[in-house]
Amino acid sequence: MTHWSHPKQLVELAKFYEQARNSPESISDAEFIASITKSFWPTNCWSFVEAAFAIVAPGCAMRPHLTRQLIEHPIEAMIAGGLEDPNEVVTQGIAYATKQSPYVEPSAEGRQWLLNEWPKLGSLATAVFKEKWDELSPEA
Repeated sequence: MTHWSHPKQLVELAKFYEQARNSPESISDAEFIASITKSFWPTNCWSFVEAAFAIVAPGCAMRPHLTRQLIEHPIEAMIAGGLEDPNEVVTQGIAYATKQSPYVEPSAEGRQWLLNEWPKLGSLATAVFKEKWDELSPEA
């Protein structure tokens, strides 16, 4: 269970995740993605990376087949924040999961996913980084 008490987007997302855990068949993948992405709020790039990981990690744990779509958000923010090495993407997620005072506290489920599953997704993270890099490149 996620224990977010603010902001409103995270409180609503926690309720949504609880519903998704209790009745996964009642929520389509499209609805799942939409409910997660509407939880984002404006902030600086690196704070967004942390917020995005907090928001998407439980979703990745619940629906691994949507991981590629969900991790685009923190990866895009990493690029906007100046990260240039795709080999550092996984490291950023682990650093967030182990950070003493993160911008947004990850749920236990999200932290567990970041520490146990995220490190196994280096190839996927690198591929998504390269796609986003090309997409965000001025030549694109």
